[in-house]
Amino acid sequence: MREIDVEQTVRNFGRVSDAVEIPDLVEIQKRSYENFLQKDVAPTKRKCIGLEALFQEVFPIESYDKKMLLEYLCYELEKPHYTPIQCRQLRLTYGYPLKIWCRLRTKEGQDLAEQAMYLGEIPVMIGGGEFIINGAVRVIVSQLHRSPGVDFLIESKEGDRVLHGGRIIPERGSWIEISVTHKDTLVVRIDQSSKIPATILLRAMDPAYGTTDQILRLFYPTKTVPLNKLTPTMWAVEPIVEKESGEIIVKAGTQISDKISLIQTAFAKPEAKKAKRQTKSKKSKHSSIGLEVIDDVRDTIILNTLAEDDCQSREQALLRFYMRLRPGNTQSRESKDLLCREIFRFEPLSSGQSRQIQIES
Repeated sequence: MREIDVEQTVRNFGRVSDAVEIPDLVEIQKRSYENFLQKDVAPTKRKCIGLEALFQEVFPIESYDKKMLLEYLCYELEKPHYTPIQCRQLRLTYGYPLKIWCRLRTKEGQDLAEQAMYLGEIPVMIGGGEFIINGAVRVIVSQLHRSPGVDFLIESKEGDRVLHGGRIIPERGSWIEISVTHKDTLVVRIDQSSKIPATILLRAMDPAYGTTDQILRLFYPTKTVPLNKLTPTMWAVEPIVEKESGEIIVKAGTQISDKISLIQTAFAKPEAKKAKRQTKSKKSKHSSIGLEVIDDVRDTIILNTLAEDDCQSREQALLRFYMRLRPGNTQSRESKDLLCREIFRFEPLSSGQSRQIQIES
């Protein structure tokens, strides 16, 4: 059998030559991973990207009693303990040992200790853009993903009626989907969970909108009307309660309809007692009392949503979210508030990017 000389010149008998040189198809992956690690950059000159940005985001870590701080200084990537061939044979991961330098100090600024801590191994990208994980060769496959922002869409059409919806897509974390139902209510879903009224989400996000009357004042113009000028088409902003028995005549966010006579009778009793004491007053007993109502309602979607909302305060709304996202965990006011702050918060992005909501799971 004839032996082939590997050093001999390779001849191309094709008639058409290559128009352009074949590019490096894994250049994007290799450059991206180099920027992520910044291995050959001095710790003091590293940019706030990749692994460096991750550590700066997590640190400093504060103690439970708010007296101690653990600060991040820098990280080191040491030489791998095994060669790629040994990792394949022993079924090991070919990676850099990762150590970070941290400083422990008090709130007053007194330094207590400074040392390096071993966290684990960072896989090494070898020549062709692949990794050796547990002795097997693995690669990173690039894929498209939705950019962060807010999307609006048409979910369904039934005759002349169009149901709209929207999605809040964070940079990382949970998605929030908002949609209009067939009952003309506004509902939200967090990470494909079951639907809940959108007003529960509003109550949990801000203490300023924890009660029903605060939400109504946010979306509708209100005014104070005397009892003798009430109409059945008006909506009550606050619950109308009979003072003597404590019975709720009209709930907040519901229409007065045929309850006008009951309201006037309930408020006439205490006014009659005052009239006996103040005989000089000649004003009508119904004209001195006013109720805050909504008269001009062009869209009832918020009113319909409040009718489906069984929460009456921010604490109840936080409890609904906590039981849904952390089932089985112990419930406390501090844990519910902390969960809400971690999930719903606004953070400024880097220069050149717009401010957006960040929702974490």
